Amino acid sequence: MKTHTVIVGGGLSGLYAAYLLEQQQEDYVLIEARNRFGGRVLSTSLKDTDAETNAGVRTEGQVDLGPSWFWPTINPRLADLVKTFQLRHYKQFSTGAYQMESQRGTPPQSINLGYEVMPDSHRIEGGMGALVEALMSQLPAHKLQLECTLTDLARVNDNTYRLTTEHKGVPTTLEANCIIFAMPLRLVSKTIAFSPPMSPTLQSTFNKTETWMASHAKAVFVYDTPFWREKGLSGSASSRVGPLAEIHDATPEMNGNASHGALMGFMGINGPARKTAGDEVLRKLCLQQLERIFGPEASNPITVHYVDWFQNPYTATNEDQAMGSHSVYGFTQRDESYPNVFYAGTEAAREFGGYLEGALEAAQNAVLQRSREKHDK
Repeated sequence: MKTHTVIVGGGLSGLYAAYLLEQQQEDYVLIEARNRFGGRVLSTSLKDTDAETNAGVRTEGQVDLGPSWFWPTINPRLADLVKTFQLRHYKQFSTGAYQMESQRGTPPQSINLGYEVMPDSHRIEGGMGALVEALMSQLPAHKLQLECTLTDLARVNDNTYRLTTEHKGVPTTLEANCIIFAMPLRLVSKTIAFSPPMSPTLQSTFNKTETWMASHAKAVFVYDTPFWREKGLSGSASSRVGPLAEIHDATPEMNGNASHGALMGFMGINGPARKTAGDEVLRKLCLQQLERIFGPEASNPITVHYVDWFQNPYTATNEDQAMGSHSVYGFTQRDESYPNVFYAGTEAAREFGGYLEGALEAAQNAVLQRSREKHDK
């Protein structure tokens, strides 16, 4: 199969790159190794117990197991897309006291800060997955391939690349004039064989570039109602005890109404320790913690959603164990051996690296650069 451009990765950056190329009526194919599109964007039904399998199935409310927020005043590309697709959004709930759990055996401290904990943070109705679905609705299905993993990239000449892939376990070959990598830079260098080899400088840069949130795990606890609000609590909390280090109200709204309540939290222990403990132990410890912070109602959720991104091979590598630090994103190097290869993952963004806005920024830059170089020839 031959095409002009292959986009590798079907997360937000890859889908946006495809969307821009589609608007330009360009020839392209997008391949995604997962069995779903969205990448680190993952929204699921309030009561669904299999987020990965049923991602994108719309019910009365959705919760995000990946990124949740955007900031309209400082995320212009994302704000424009939300407006273009007429997606409804609402402010992150942060009214009420902030809970601080400082040490084991001591009740959490309730702090009335006198200001919003998360000013201008917004969520999209239907979860961030609604944005993924909106982009996909603009793309022809025959240009999108799931369960298609790139294993080898060979430069045939300055204008032709041969890609070896596995599509649902079957080896396949693609030929293209241009490649846009819309995936974490570390995974590019760790999982794909380049012939000729990638430049040592670029490979070193990619290996050192931490994948945003790859070391993290996120849990969402769904309840009949957001009962903490009635107690004058914002749903936001921080803890030095754990296992959740940071907690927020994740109650989804549809048409301005909340049908259920939800709390979400980020695990404060690293990936190997989480794997050793096991999901059931972590769930039990989380519920005990939520009860300490928000009261006995928190110990009995309707559903618990949990995703450990460190355990996902399409997100993380063993180098992503460390938590609490992030690379300086964005880079200017080019590999002379691969003149028509561009990088569009959020880690390649110079302004908003790691964020959803960064995914759009990097994709836009890659498509613009590709177009310039195509027209200069």
